[in-house]
Amino acid sequence: MAKPGKPKSKRTPVRLRHRIEKASAAKQRKQRKLAKNNPQWRSRLKKDPGIPNLFPYKDRILYEIEEKNRLKEEDFRRRREEAKTTKAAQSAGQAVPTEDDINKEDALSDLIDDEGMDEDELDDASNPMSALLASARARAAEYEGASGEDEDDEMDEDVSEGDVDVTATSSFPTSGPQPLETSRRAFDKVFKSVLSTSDILLYVLDARDPNGTRSREIERSITAADAGSKRLILILNKIDLVPSPVLKVWLTYLRRYFPTLPLRANNPASNAKTFDHKALTVKATSETLLRALKSYAASKQLKRSTTVGIVGYPNVGKSSVINALTSRLGSSRSSSTACPVGAEAGITTAIREVKLDNKLKLLDSPGIVFPSASTPGPSDETIPNFSKKQLNEANLTLLSALPPSAITDPVPAITLLLHRLSRSQATLNPLLEQYDIPASTLVPSGADGDVTTDFLIQVARKRGRLGKGGVPNLHSAAMGVLMDWRDGRIRGWVDAPEETEGGESGGGREIVKEWAEEFKLEGLWGDDGGDQEEGVDVMKE
Repeated sequence: MAKPGKPKSKRTPVRLRHRIEKASAAKQRKQRKLAKNNPQWRSRLKKDPGIPNLFPYKDRILYEIEEKNRLKEEDFRRRREEAKTTKAAQSAGQAVPTEDDINKEDALSDLIDDEGMDEDELDDASNPMSALLASARARAAEYEGASGEDEDDEMDEDVSEGDVDVTATSSFPTSGPQPLETSRRAFDKVFKSVLSTSDILLYVLDARDPNGTRSREIERSITAADAGSKRLILILNKIDLVPSPVLKVWLTYLRRYFPTLPLRANNPASNAKTFDHKALTVKATSETLLRALKSYAASKQLKRSTTVGIVGYPNVGKSSVINALTSRLGSSRSSSTACPVGAEAGITTAIREVKLDNKLKLLDSPGIVFPSASTPGPSDETIPNFSKKQLNEANLTLLSALPPSAITDPVPAITLLLHRLSRSQATLNPLLEQYDIPASTLVPSGADGDVTTDFLIQVARKRGRLGKGGVPNLHSAAMGVLMDWRDGRIRGWVDAPEETEGGESGGGREIVKEWAEEFKLEGLWGDDGGDQEEGVDVMKE
């Protein structure tokens, strides 16, 4: 009992507050535990929502962003190369040219151009600028020599991936997909390097248009190299995108010139419209090719390994051929890591060496648009208002030899595609079913009707490729059609030309028969005789 007159304490119990704090701490611990076990954990950083489709000038903004990233990457690589060169020169005890030396040399060059001075006057000992010019030239020569030595060191670096030895043996073209002009300039470097070091050349062709991805000049160069000691095999890739009758005719036609093997290098893309050739599977065709290469290597009994070079147009499946061969070695890792592949052209940017075993070595080369190739498309193909240059670029686009970033105007390629597919109902009907459009779309409306524009408008409306105000985006619709064509969602092919008597230079039945015996192709779909009927039977759908 409180004493009278003493004030009552104002302190209150804190049991309730402690209970609330303990419950809150327990709840937070439980939430943290659940968050760790939650597979849908997300970062606190907000994801960039990107640019809305209805935003005006979206394509231009995306192009500027891509160009800025490309320039930044090139600057980073340049700085890294300069750092490597400087380090190599310092370790070798050589003088490294500084920026002041380079600026002085540029200033001297400007002085010569502006003042009209002759270089002999600057080289004169009485001229006080001659010593400066000589010093700058000496520094520049030392810089170039150190850079060349550094590049040679990089070419000798070996990388071991999985169970297959992989080596990057060269670095041209430098990086990224190459434009047409650059690709043709790099022809002598890449092709001649592969040709000089290879015993067997695998020329990979697209089964949908073999002649479009074939160069007769390349075949003549291979057969004439080293007094005819090189061997050439034509590889008809992507055979699952053409029907059996078309494949049979192409194999018969190509085997009149060189040994030809059908190949399915990898599985098709999602939703691709493929044909089932039964025995011509990825496993069966790749084993056939590997067995033929090993037979040739064993018959030659060389003290070194037999080198097999793989050449062809961009995106015909050269790297996929190597991956298919390495997958037959019983290694699950080698098939996915030997060579990087992708749907776009320009994935392979350097000559890449893959060692299968002690007797066989593969060389993967970047895709090249070979000069002096066959006429784009069928020989009788002409399109009104199309120049030869436009027809060539449109044909390269349909061959997927150009990456999407290098396609400035896809509409001519769509015109060429419609022109080819409209020749037969077997290819026209699947196209109309793919986009659910009526056949009347491909009929010109009026005197000035444009079939391509009408087709792209229908595709843009069906696929939601609309711009501001609901206006159809023809460029986006055309790119979507090209992507469907590249991935095999649109059925289409070029028929083989009619057979004529005789053969062209660089090939013939004698070569086919002689080389087929060396590779032991009898019964392996490579002969052109009586056993060919057996190969025909297995290709029925």
